[in-house]
Amino acid sequence: MNTKQLNKLTMYLAVEGICDAHPSIWQGLTAFGDTYAEFVACINNIQTLSQSQSQDIKGVALDKKASRKAMCESAHPIAMSVHAFAVKAGNHTLAGTVDFSLSDLMVGRDVQSRDHCQIIANTATANLASLGSYGVTDAKINVLTSAIASYSLLISKPRDARVQVKTITSNLQAEMDTADVKLGILDDLLGQINDAVFASDYRNARIIVDIPASHNPATPPPAPPAPPNG
Repeated sequence: MNTKQLNKLTMYLAVEGICDAHPSIWQGLTAFGDTYAEFVACINNIQTLSQSQSQDIKGVALDKKASRKAMCESAHPIAMSVHAFAVKAGNHTLAGTVDFSLSDLMVGRDVQSRDHCQIIANTATANLASLGSYGVTDAKINVLTSAIASYSLLISKPRDARVQVKTITSNLQAEMDTADVKLGILDDLLGQINDAVFASDYRNARIIVDIPASHNPATPPPAPPAPPNG
């Protein structure tokens, strides 16, 4: 939520607090009671959406980065062993197929990294019978295959999270717009409630206090010039 929305939510909660403290004053006015229930529902929805909006997108990105690192570090030793086998066999085509350094696998687009690791896994599987003496086993290929699958699931997660937050932000504003409509109806009905103290407290609660997002210290004035010598 931005600062303006937070300030408005604070006002909503203040109004809720006043109404909840004096239910006997307004419960006899059915329209007020019904609208107030809808207003409180909006507040609950706003708070739920706000919590969802605050999800940690950075954490999703870090998980993806760690998964890519694990995949590449699993793929690289296998690629080197296949490359060594291919060079010894004089198979330059096979050697070129898996000629990736660790940095080659770690940089570039997400899908490219996944595809290069998949090429390594496929090539190793196809030549597994000849790779035992080079340290490549079925178990190691399975570990790589599992790492590729895990990373594939995370490729779109940061973007998905950003899209989700954008949708939540839109829904949040719509819910606040609805709350404002309900609050306007309560304002109109306030004149039907014959309790001066409640009416005064309600109107005071309706005031939106502008609380800034941060309190930066004022910039100190420049130091006065030094007096001339002599």
